[in-house]
Amino acid sequence: MRLLGAGLVILATGSMGLLGVSALRGRVKVLEALIVSLQLMESEICTRMATMREVLDMLSREAPASVRGLYRRASGGLAALGRCSFYTIWRMAVEKSRELRLRPGEIETLTSLGLSLGRYDVNEQAEAIGRTRKRLEAALRQAETERDRDWKLHAFFGLASGIFAVIILL
Repeated sequence: MRLLGAGLVILATGSMGLLGVSALRGRVKVLEALIVSLQLMESEICTRMATMREVLDMLSREAPASVRGLYRRASGGLAALGRCSFYTIWRMAVEKSRELRLRPGEIETLTSLGLSLGRYDVNEQAEAIGRTRKRLEAALRQAETERDRDWKLHAFFGLASGIFAVIILL
């Protein structure tokens, strides 16, 4: 019975370490998906001269799966346009997209994009999207560095803490 308990403790802490590794990888994937979706947005606005409603509808269907929720929320919020500004709708969509697990600076970067979308001419919108994309690319490089540096640490500490707890308890 003691060995079974020890095995379960090690398994539980090891899985916690693997969850940490998964979170590091997931962060990188979300930032990559955001960058791709911003490239799609810029292309639609600049080449097709699409409206924000068209762009958000398209992205809610065709953006990478991990970021579609953001665009669905923003697209759904357009029904309130007139009662509140596009910036408010965009900000609320970003803030409600907790599944993205963005850091405060990244949330601020993505939220500030809403100040320009649909408001200015095509070139200014493209510049705003480009600035946002560059900031997210910097965050992506940092996330990749953290993932490459810290994944072994998360996995090791998960297992090591379980083994340590078993040694103390036995």
